[in-house]
Amino acid sequence: MRILKSREFITAKVDWLQIVFYGLEIREVLTTVLQIDLSCFLIESGRVKHKPYDICYTYGSIKVFTEEVGSLECYLVLSGEGCTVYEQLLHSMELTWRDFFQRLFYFFDGFFQVKRLDVALDDRNEQPYFTVKQLIGKCEKHQFYSRNRKFDIYQSTGVGNKKSYTLYIGKRKSDLMFRIYDKDLELARQKNCAVEEIGSWKRLEIELKRSVAHDMVKILAIDERPLEELIRGVVKDELTFYTDDSWKKVWRNWERYLGNIRPLHLSRVYEITGLVHTQEWLIHGGGLAGIKAFRFLAEHGALGQLEELDSLVNEMKYTHSLAKKIVDHLIAVEREDLIEMVYDQTKKESLEKKSTKTPSQSST
Repeated sequence: MRILKSREFITAKVDWLQIVFYGLEIREVLTTVLQIDLSCFLIESGRVKHKPYDICYTYGSIKVFTEEVGSLECYLVLSGEGCTVYEQLLHSMELTWRDFFQRLFYFFDGFFQVKRLDVALDDRNEQPYFTVKQLIGKCEKHQFYSRNRKFDIYQSTGVGNKKSYTLYIGKRKSDLMFRIYDKDLELARQKNCAVEEIGSWKRLEIELKRSVAHDMVKILAIDERPLEELIRGVVKDELTFYTDDSWKKVWRNWERYLGNIRPLHLSRVYEITGLVHTQEWLIHGGGLAGIKAFRFLAEHGALGQLEELDSLVNEMKYTHSLAKKIVDHLIAVEREDLIEMVYDQTKKESLEKKSTKTPSQSST
């Protein structure tokens, strides 16, 4: 008997959410933004890598980090479990994710920045539209296109003789990455039960970061289409599997999986930073070749009257212009913790540290 597939068995989920709130006290974030009574939270010490937070307000899997004294910055972290818990709370208030996101932009626009958003499509069809192994095979045969993204495969312990695979398309640190895996095998391993008890479950996740995550949340707030339809629109715009490596015909299973949906484009602003110009100059202007030449001579004891390059590099200080480029880059990749080290290695005369504060004006 042939088992029919249906998109009715494909559901959507918000699976991870990280938001930084600026200019808001912790009480306002908890009670006004999240709409949870302050007494529900456990207060404990907690830290986030590269951030100054030292205290965490937790309500189950819902976490909000801040500084214990005098901080107007709060960091909301909802893991997969945290999103499930908060979605249940929203449901109890007769609200949805769209309602929550709408309130964010209506009441707090300009006071928050979404740092990460994961959304997922779950295929619970008994006969899924695709298997992870099928997609891995197509990647290995170059039968996919995803805006020049590379793929990677991770294998973990499965259940019994079944191996569990996760397919990554895109880099973890990029603004958009796909993660496709066997959710049924993952749960069966966690619960120590047979896969048949879970039922077929193939998950596709999109991990969005920085401005792309923020823009996607804004779309979820204002677009009236269902979450599942919006996610499929993003997938259709960003990832395609083909019948062969000519990329002329979309793979039928993939076409049916996405359905007759219009693509949803998430715009990205690719800025050429000062360090990119510096990198281009090193590569194409001969800088790297010169470094290689000096190291070759040093390795073979042939420097003669020339100085050893590595010792010169260790003594070198950054110019002001280069220091500013490095600081801009560190801010962009959220590694502000390294900025002080850059200043320590910079020529000291009249060096002004980068600040987001507006300088005060003296009165005459």
